[in-house]
Amino acid sequence: MFRAPRPALSLLAGFVLVVASACSSSATSAPAAPGSTGAPTAAASAVNANDPNSIITAALSGADAVKSFHIEIDISGSISEAVVASAEGAGSGASGNLKLDGSTIQGDVDVANEAAHLTLSLPTVPITGDIILVGGNLYYKTSMTGAKYTMMSLGDLSSLTGSLPVSIPTPGATAMASSLTDELSQLQAEMDQAGVKATLVGVEQIGGQDAYHINVSIPLDTINAEIAAASDAPPGAKIDSASLDVWIYKDGDRLAKVELKGASSLIGNLDVVLTITNYDVPVTVTAPAASDVNPAGS
Repeated sequence: MFRAPRPALSLLAGFVLVVASACSSSATSAPAAPGSTGAPTAAASAVNANDPNSIITAALSGADAVKSFHIEIDISGSISEAVVASAEGAGSGASGNLKLDGSTIQGDVDVANEAAHLTLSLPTVPITGDIILVGGNLYYKTSMTGAKYTMMSLGDLSSLTGSLPVSIPTPGATAMASSLTDELSQLQAEMDQAGVKATLVGVEQIGGQDAYHINVSIPLDTINAEIAAASDAPPGAKIDSASLDVWIYKDGDRLAKVELKGASSLIGNLDVVLTITNYDVPVTVTAPAASDVNPAGS
């Protein structure tokens, strides 16, 4: 299956990762009330409300560190028949576009304890899934794989994701912070080089709270040049249109929402909306009972 090279993916999705990653710093402040974005920080007081770069910098600073949050990702659009067939391999019998409308990923993340519980749903397939990260292990199950969870250590997981275009931090607070810092620096450098610009649209309500709305330009020429240069790129593969909008809560300068849209005549179209709420609300994540986990090697 064709996979766009790292620079192209970084330019298109990097800002989402950069801003979202601001949620992954450790915390020492007391939990806030449900739905709260937390008290304004020293960084917040220094924000220039007319400068989108200043707002983004405050969101990335991590000065008001996060203990936990609730995340919801809503996906719509479709993946073309050609890409689906390529992904599943010759002779798979795959036909028709893969529609993603109504697909969701949602759940709670406990940053301080490096734990999370997420559920996923792809109603057009249909498929549902459950993912638990706790105690250095990942547990997952789907409606296609049975009623029991499969367990994988994060060490094993990191070895499987080494070839991904965006790195995944390894377990441990120090290693995670170091990896995250390196990743953010590289992504920001790539976006600066490509001429990515941020524009302040205004202030809007997200979940009843004021949030800065920032539009981020996407340099399609640069991205498409990277795709064309990929050795495994199918002829004519390119992104026809793309847009990226970010909302950052005024209170506490934390990420509120991200919407990424993209369309390609060859690949398909995608609309991804990520919303984060319930900052610092206590989260409890527990591992499945041993009886609900497949035996090792099964």
